[in-house]
Amino acid sequence: MKRALVGLLAFLGALGMAQKFSVEASAGYVYSGLGGQLAVVVEDLAPGLPLAVRLGLGFATSDALDDDVVIPPGRPGAGTIWKNFKNANDLTEWGQNITLSLDVLFTLPVEGLPVSLAPYLGLRYNFFEGGYYNGISRKYSSDAFGFGGGIRVAYAVIPDLDVVADLGVDYYLQACIKESTSSGSSTTCPDDTGYENLNAFVTQPDGFVFRVRLGAAFRF
Repeated sequence: MKRALVGLLAFLGALGMAQKFSVEASAGYVYSGLGGQLAVVVEDLAPGLPLAVRLGLGFATSDALDDDVVIPPGRPGAGTIWKNFKNANDLTEWGQNITLSLDVLFTLPVEGLPVSLAPYLGLRYNFFEGGYYNGISRKYSSDAFGFGGGIRVAYAVIPDLDVVADLGVDYYLQACIKESTSSGSSTTCPDDTGYENLNAFVTQPDGFVFRVRLGAAFRF
């Protein structure tokens, strides 16, 4: 406990000595849908140390349910392909992901060019929610931990403004899935019977997922 506290204080002290901060906004293809991220990047943590820390809050739309999967037992339309059941009942489907991320970036300046490359690794915590409605309704939700990496490319347009491109991949651990209806709710976890079929049906991030974003970062 004492070591963890000392480590946290050292980390906060390093952030306090940082010489550069930037606010980054980006948008693109995230987890099979459109999304974006707003992040704070802390650079130059110490003289001569090419490390930066990025704390981000992301949002992405997505399909809630896989169109080609058969609806699992115990749900409306069980045994029917979801796409067919959805169209036959004129159901409206919705889904979204909200992601908290913390990355450590290793900055690699390119000699003679106003470009910097920054490979990164980090942690993820994703909030998924989605479902359908129109006469009948059902909502699915999950909270999943993950980790990821990628590369961030920044091109200096003017001294305090960069155009930023970000390409990365994340990996999420399997998480419990909560189902909610007007009559109540239930939760199915990875060790429970029926989880494999339900997990194939619900399209929350699971395993490897990809990201491509383009945006801008303002340094101050």
